[in-house]
Amino acid sequence: MAEETKIKRSVFVERLPALRNSRWGGIKKEEGDKLVADILKEGMDAVRGLIDGLKEVDSGEDWQERLLLHQLATHCSVPARANDRKILTEVYASVALGDRPGTVRSFLLQQLRYVAGASLAPRLAPLLKDDDPLVLDAVTAVMVSMGSATEKILEGARKDAQGHAKVAITHALGQLSRK
Repeated sequence: MAEETKIKRSVFVERLPALRNSRWGGIKKEEGDKLVADILKEGMDAVRGLIDGLKEVDSGEDWQERLLLHQLATHCSVPARANDRKILTEVYASVALGDRPGTVRSFLLQQLRYVAGASLAPRLAPLLKDDDPLVLDAVTAVMVSMGSATEKILEGARKDAQGHAKVAITHALGQLSRK
């Protein structure tokens, strides 16, 4: 019989109760805010620990990691949390630019829409050539959320783009022209 491999989960995941409703995983807002603050206090390693728990297939098995990573992004999106936002943006971007499966990278790119400023756009530009349509759609959405400062990057990427990449980039440019 094959041996089952157990992935060590983040200690922060263990603090979430069983999902009972769609509001903060069934815990009170104050408790959720404290949990996010505790994760940020631990720094990049704690955030990476949550990311390490993401599965390639979004089967719901990793809902706690996804919930916490999303809550971190929304928590850090406010102007008063600029320092936390820098840390979070760095971790999410570095993994999105890495070799994890497209489903994981696209999830993190979706979260970057809450926290990333236009200064991150040049660093994410290589993803506009990614082979994975999920990543292409997510990175173009991030570029749109960053605003018109990304137009030159998108226009440059469109010149050599083909297939889905060309469509996604053209669509993003169209969205930016309507803003």
